[in-house]
Amino acid sequence: MSRITAICVAFLLGCAAGTPEASAQGAAFADLIGISGNSAEQPPEPRAEPRDGTQTQLVKQFLPANNSEPGFEWPSSKGIGTEEYFLTGNTATYLKTNDLQSEYLQEGTGKCSLAPNTKYMISGAPGFEGEHIKITLQNPLPGCAVTQGFIFMEHIAATSAGGACELPVAVRAFLDTLAYAEGTTNHYNYIFTFATFKNYAGHPRIRKCQGRLCSDASGRYQFLSDTWDPLAGDLGLKDFTPPSQDRAVMELIRRDGAYKAVAGSAVYNNFTKAVTKLNNIWASLPGSPYGQPTHTMASLWNYYKVALAKYP
Repeated sequence: MSRITAICVAFLLGCAAGTPEASAQGAAFADLIGISGNSAEQPPEPRAEPRDGTQTQLVKQFLPANNSEPGFEWPSSKGIGTEEYFLTGNTATYLKTNDLQSEYLQEGTGKCSLAPNTKYMISGAPGFEGEHIKITLQNPLPGCAVTQGFIFMEHIAATSAGGACELPVAVRAFLDTLAYAEGTTNHYNYIFTFATFKNYAGHPRIRKCQGRLCSDASGRYQFLSDTWDPLAGDLGLKDFTPPSQDRAVMELIRRDGAYKAVAGSAVYNNFTKAVTKLNNIWASLPGSPYGQPTHTMASLWNYYKVALAKYP
């Protein structure tokens, strides 16, 4: 699929790592080194499309036709009056007045401490911007004037918006591994070449190039716009938010006939079956036909086991 070349950041969605956001990406690279035994480099700076007449190659992505394959049954839509909330992960975090690093904000006026593994009720649905969720608390926190603002998405285990937090843990670990292979890990706002976006109103449709390879692949699962548009239409998705991306990736897995293997991926034979089935969509998976660099099955299985073990 859309392939972010060779650099991957270790991560687990929804289970917060014990690092502040200022060092989250660096710690993730360190985790990757420990898992793979390979050195990791910082992502290259995004590059614009060549304008010197150099011949470019556009990334391609297979889109399976809609079919009757079984897939994950998402919970039914919420009714009017359903409670809105977010649940923090395993580390303490902050509600911030803006999306700056928390270390630059004043406690009590610029940020409020949030306890780990705690459910907070909010007014209205959570929003998404860049690598943060945006919320308004129903009740003020003791000793803090901040009632609305930003929370680093990595530090959130679940929200009432749904998405990956609603999936079985084996499926979540598989999606984590897929994102690791694609080089996006926990970043729902990545564009090919590690460029980023803030607005989740729709697919960014920004084409970037690295060498002679050009793509508008975006999001955690690196959807090409040509893949996203029909999926979003079929699923009725109105935005490109993380929950919408999670629903779309599960639809790709279903259409490709891989859901049963993904659901049982804690068993190695099922894991390899799922990866082999899906390598016609994602170019980073071993055996992919797109001629781009791929991971080994062994490295992906090792990552999957680590990801799975981090879920309750």
